[in-house]
Amino acid sequence: MVNNLVKKVKSNNSYKIIAEFSFLQFFFWSSWAVYGAYLVYYLSDLGYSNMRIGTLMSLRTFMGLIAPPIVGYICDRLENRKMVFIISMSLMGLVITPLTFYGDLMLAVSIGIVGFLWEPQQSVLDSWILETSAHTAHNYGFMRAWGSIGFAIIVTVFGQVIDKFGWRVHFLSYGVIIFILVIIALNIKDNSYSELQQKEYDLEGIEAKDIKTEDLKLAAVEEIESELDDKNIMRLFKNPDYIFILFITLMIFIPNQMIFVYLAPIIKSVGGDSTDLGYMFFFNALSEAPIFFAAKYFLEKYKTNSLLLFSAFFYLIRFIVAAVATSPVYFLFFGMLQSLSFGVFLVTVRYYVKLVAPAALKTTAQSIAMMSAFGAAGIIGSLLGGYLIDNFGMAVMFKVVIFFASAAVLLLAFVVFKDSGFLKNRA
Repeated sequence: MVNNLVKKVKSNNSYKIIAEFSFLQFFFWSSWAVYGAYLVYYLSDLGYSNMRIGTLMSLRTFMGLIAPPIVGYICDRLENRKMVFIISMSLMGLVITPLTFYGDLMLAVSIGIVGFLWEPQQSVLDSWILETSAHTAHNYGFMRAWGSIGFAIIVTVFGQVIDKFGWRVHFLSYGVIIFILVIIALNIKDNSYSELQQKEYDLEGIEAKDIKTEDLKLAAVEEIESELDDKNIMRLFKNPDYIFILFITLMIFIPNQMIFVYLAPIIKSVGGDSTDLGYMFFFNALSEAPIFFAAKYFLEKYKTNSLLLFSAFFYLIRFIVAAVATSPVYFLFFGMLQSLSFGVFLVTVRYYVKLVAPAALKTTAQSIAMMSAFGAAGIIGSLLGGYLIDNFGMAVMFKVVIFFASAAVLLLAFVVFKDSGFLKNRA
């Protein structure tokens, strides 16, 4: 059976590309499991105070906020996602692998550099997949699922690596994962700008043809040239569909980040410890996989706004679970709901942006969308959450979280009913 599957992959180029991108996603998210999941624990072991750790995490978030539009714009200008991805991940390997040898200043600098490099690569890799072909776009969820599986496996295994071999072996292992990742990436061809390049060929063809009606020729040339040349980022912010998805992303991710930034003290407040936090992250990552595997089917069957409403509703349920939790067991269910909330949301937003963004700004558009989720929403959520907890308590913070999520659900419900003609029929 396995041999037949291997033969099928080798004989079908589409399956081969999907297999390659699946391996790439696996090692990409495995690398983050080694670094991102354990950085705070490493800093705690160094004796850093919570305030100092929070400052360093804010630095990483800030660098991750400014990087996506810059890196996305570079990709779209160079028309080469593969080169940008490989260079960025190689630099991360060079910075993170010797982490245990750094002093305080170099450690802070490395965290800022990694924040700048890591955040855009999620959009660069996903855009590489989405823009390679219609087939890879529809199978994006399947490939992204292997990233979740990789994260879940590595985050569990490397907890044991730290206990048995220490931090030095842990971070040196990061270099090995990055080496494998780069080898895989080098062997995948970058066809993600083929649509844009085809338009350039079409432009050359129009200019070469002997078109009798000069006005028709001029109109055709101007239409293609305007799309090729207009790489002004402000073009995105004049697109109401794109503004809508950015707004919905903020409405959902501000409350989401309010909870996730302070998840450790929240779990501790109901009698949990670091082990319970680890179990939550394991189920959080593993639960995504089934949704990503099934993404192709629900993207074909349901409209994007309906899927956004579905995910927003389960975000609301998830936040309510955290608010009413009386023991750490509640957070296992909280982690499992990652699939129906974040899993559906990520796939839908990626596909939504692919549909509405101009061809010349695909990576930039994807990067800004993720920047709003993890950058802007992360900073607002962490500051607002900390202020509410310190001044009014966790109960008030949860009320604000539920208010944000409820507003997003109501807005999306209105849009879905309006699109379906339900409101018009009622009137």
